[in-house]
Amino acid sequence: MINKLKKLHQLYKQERYKENVQFLQNPKTGLSPADKERALHYPDFTDGEVNFFGKPFRFSHGSSFIHSVDELFEEEVYRFKSDIDNPYIIDCGANIGLSIMYFKKLFPKSKILAFEPDEKIFNILKENIFTRNTFNDITIKKEAVWIDDTELSFFSEGALAGSSVVDFGKKNNVIKVQAINLKKYLLEPVDFLKIDIEGAENTVIFDIANHLGNVKNLFLEYHGLLNEPQNLGEILTLLKKQGFEYYIRVAGNTLKFPFCNETPSNFNQQLNIFCYRKIY
Repeated sequence: MINKLKKLHQLYKQERYKENVQFLQNPKTGLSPADKERALHYPDFTDGEVNFFGKPFRFSHGSSFIHSVDELFEEEVYRFKSDIDNPYIIDCGANIGLSIMYFKKLFPKSKILAFEPDEKIFNILKENIFTRNTFNDITIKKEAVWIDDTELSFFSEGALAGSSVVDFGKKNNVIKVQAINLKKYLLEPVDFLKIDIEGAENTVIFDIANHLGNVKNLFLEYHGLLNEPQNLGEILTLLKKQGFEYYIRVAGNTLKFPFCNETPSNFNQQLNIFCYRKIY
């Protein structure tokens, strides 16, 4: 009888442990398994909130939020080394603020300039970074990076894929946004430049080419635009000419059978290009 009670007590402790683990925060991703599961199954394009690194954090699309958390905090695609503890980072396409959160975890004293043009997404970004956290040396601008100071038509998708060139969500939700000439922000040394602007990089990268000498590390998410000549080769040549070495990783599989006249829905390629300067 005593042994049976001990076994039942042990089983009870194991079940309670499993329940508690569901609500324990993963120290790397900042989420508990329970919050991760809840966000994954949240209604599409519906604002929600989770406990992220011990503080409330808003998202606009649950599954996209989890995708970004995995990519940034688990895989650490933006991880870089710096000789100083306060590197200067420019974040083009800051979305709801996860990239800023990652950079501040990596370098708490970093100085960050971030751009996000979509007003709804920008308001979530502002709340996450300034209301729910107390970071220093961060400037956020409700602007798209471009080749001129102007106004652009922008396809608002509601999650990760807002774009000035592609209606990724097929929603025809067009808004007007302010755009800035990125070149004027590259007149001083930049330790890390992140460009994730859903297709607009095909224009911007050529415009800023002669200013890339001031950039130490560049993360470029490349989107091959449909019905336009592929220009990946030209971009890689440009990067090499500016003194970068690069490493390419698939960001999204857009074709399953490339030899079968398959037509991708949005981009013919989606690649992460890691650009760095190697010391020999």
